[in-house]
Amino acid sequence: MPAGKINRVAVVGAGIVGASIAYNLSKRGCDVILIDKKGPASQASGNSFAWLNASYFDQPHSYFNLRVNSMNEYHYLAQDVDFPLRWGGSLEWYDSADTEAEITAGIQRIQGYGSPTWMMERDQVAQIEPNLNLGNDFKVVYSTRDGAVDPTATTRALVESSVANGAELVIPATVKSIEEHRDSVTINTDVDSFTADLVVIAAGINANEFAKMLQLGSKLLNPATPGIIVTTKPMAPILNTVAYTGDTHIHQLNDGRFIVGEKAGPPSTSKHLAFLSDKPNVYPYAELSLQHARRVLNTAGKYLPQLSNAEVEKVGIGWRPLPLDGLPIVGRPKMNPNIYLAAMHSGVTLSPIIGRFASMEILDGVTVDALADFRLERLL
Repeated sequence: MPAGKINRVAVVGAGIVGASIAYNLSKRGCDVILIDKKGPASQASGNSFAWLNASYFDQPHSYFNLRVNSMNEYHYLAQDVDFPLRWGGSLEWYDSADTEAEITAGIQRIQGYGSPTWMMERDQVAQIEPNLNLGNDFKVVYSTRDGAVDPTATTRALVESSVANGAELVIPATVKSIEEHRDSVTINTDVDSFTADLVVIAAGINANEFAKMLQLGSKLLNPATPGIIVTTKPMAPILNTVAYTGDTHIHQLNDGRFIVGEKAGPPSTSKHLAFLSDKPNVYPYAELSLQHARRVLNTAGKYLPQLSNAEVEKVGIGWRPLPLDGLPIVGRPKMNPNIYLAAMHSGVTLSPIIGRFASMEILDGVTVDALADFRLERLL
C-alpha cells in the first residue's frame, strides 16, 4: 500500500510510459485515473519499432545504465503481465568503412561497462541468421541481450492490468487545463474534472503543450520527426534477431508478423509537408499507404528476400518524442510539487524502469539516484 500522503494520482497519457507508471502505482494500491485523448498506444507507442537496447550511442554512462536496468526490468515485468516479448539479440551494420571504425570504438567503450556486445565476421552471422543477406563485407555488431516487443499489445496489457488493479481509464478525454493547489491538483478535461494529489504528465509528443500550460519555464521536446512502420501478416520463422542497417530495421514477433521501419525520412515536398503538418498516424487513403509500405518492404527485401512479397497488415506513421538534449526528463519540477514529468525517447525501452522508479518517488517520497541526471532543472 502507498506509504505517505499521495493516495490518488492522475496519469495523463496512455502510451507505454504512462501505462507503465499507472500499472506500478495501481499495483501498490494507489487510486489511479489514466486519461488519454484517444486511447492506449494511439500515437508514438503504437507506431514504434520497439527495439529494446542499450547501445554505444547512449551517453552519458548514467543513461546507458538506465536503459540496461530497464531491459532487466522487462524480465521481471513479464512475470506479472502477459505481453509479447522476444529476446534474441540484435545485429547492426553499415556499408561504410568509416562508420565501422566509429562503431568499433563505441563498442569498445561499452564493453568496458561490461556490455555483452562485440564485432562479428559475416560467417559467424550466418550461423545465427542463415536467411539474412548482409550485402557487404563489413563487420557486424552483435548485442546478445537486446530484444523487441509488440508495443501496442504491451501498452494495452499494462492498461488492462492497471484497470484490474482498480485504476479508472478515461478515454477519449482532452485535458484543457490543470489547476495546481497547495495539496492537490485539478485536471479539467472536455469530459469532466478530476482532483488528485498529483498528476503525472506522460504525454509523448504533446509534452510541450503541457510545459506551456504549467509554465515550466522550458520546452521539453524538439519537433517530433516521423517514421514509417510497416507490420506484415504472420509469416514462417525467418529472423531470430533485430536487424538494423543503414537503410532499414527489421524484427519478427513471436506470432510471425514482421515489424519493418525505414531510415529515410519523408520527401520534402509541399504536398508531404502539408499532409504531415497535423502529425497523422495513418495515411489519408489506402493506395498511398500501400505504396509506401511496398517501398519499405522492398528495401528490407535486400536483406530478407521473403519480405519483398510479404502481405501488409498495417502501415503506421510514428512520431518520435525527442527531448531537447536527447535525454529523459523525469521527476517533479522543484516549483511544481504536484506535477511529475515523464518525457523520453525511447519510451518503449525505458518504460519498465521509469514505471517502477516513478512509483517509488511518488508513493515513498524518495529520490532515486539513478534519475539524478534526468531532471527538468538541467534545461532551465
